[in-house]
Amino acid sequence: MDKFTTLEGVAAPLKIINVDTDMIIPKQYLKTIKRTGLGKGLFSEQRYKDDGSDNPDFILNKPAYRNARILVAGDNFGCGSSREHAPWALLDFGIRKHCLMNGLDDIGLTMEKKASIDAYEAKAKTERAWA
Repeated sequence: MDKFTTLEGVAAPLKIINVDTDMIIPKQYLKTIKRTGLGKGLFSEQRYKDDGSDNPDFILNKPAYRNARILVAGDNFGCGSSREHAPWALLDFGIRKHCLMNGLDDIGLTMEKKASIDAYEAKAKTERAWA
């Protein structure tokens, strides 16, 4: 995979909180171990009507966001069971984010700052020995 440096593109606002991995990629798409071809299943229960046609009310089906490369998600995005298929589907659709590209959850994102956190804690311990 190429190193992520800069991304320019349309950002689609997904105004839903608590989006779990079942919503990102429903179970019927989990039969593969390939990382490609999952984009068609991304948010499929919201993107498509029962007859298979596009749901025009879903954000990624709106003309302005059909080619979105960034998804602006609400709190608790990607919660639920741990599935590799969810980030694979986002990538296959064309959405790229720092956390997604590096496989980071909230803890992993925080741990990227481990050296700074450790330095702060060491300084705080020295300055506030009583704490």
